[in-house]
Amino acid sequence: MRVVRSAEVEQLAQRVPDEPGRLVPEWWEGPHDEGLSAGIVNMSPGGVTPPHVHLGGQVMFVTAGRGWVEAGGEHVDLGPGDVVVAPAGELHVHGAAEDSAFSHLNVTAGGYTFPANDES
Repeated sequence: MRVVRSAEVEQLAQRVPDEPGRLVPEWWEGPHDEGLSAGIVNMSPGGVTPPHVHLGGQVMFVTAGRGWVEAGGEHVDLGPGDVVVAPAGELHVHGAAEDSAFSHLNVTAGGYTFPANDES
């Protein structure tokens, strides 16, 4: 078991990359192709993930800044304290607002895939 104190979460949520449009995960556990992965993800303003699927689902808890998530044609703006639950297999994208860094606690299971990069 690992206990992550609020001071560490706050400290990690402040490690926003200096480069524009960048995403940096700080894993506490993982990333794993199977099992649980957990950590803080920090994005500089304008940072965005490629379209992806978490095979076992994903929970995002916004810790700082402003961002957004898109799935199934729906775009939702996010801020501190918001929680996103993406079911297993749901194709989605998330990112930071153009004028704000964005940090979130990320918990996933079963690994992930980037369908646009799949050779199928």
